Amino acid sequence: MNHQDEKDDRHGMVIGGLIVLGLGVIFLLSNLGIIPDFGIMWPLVLVVIGIALLVGAVVKRESKKEKEEERFKTPE
Repeated sequence: MNHQDEKDDRHGMVIGGLIVLGLGVIFLLSNLGIIPDFGIMWPLVLVVIGIALLVGAVVKRESKKEKEEERFKTPE
């Protein structure tokens, strides 16, 4: 595992931790009555997070693919 892979793994762990923390804060504020009750809307939050993670994975894959193509290019 090279340095970039380790950096990507840590980045994923930080993002996952921030998502869990954010959800916890939202539910805490909802329970305290500071923000309106999510009721039926809470699955929408999970859907939005899922879409964001998928888009992030696609963008990451594309940038990694471009970097690999640049590395294997022959100089003209």
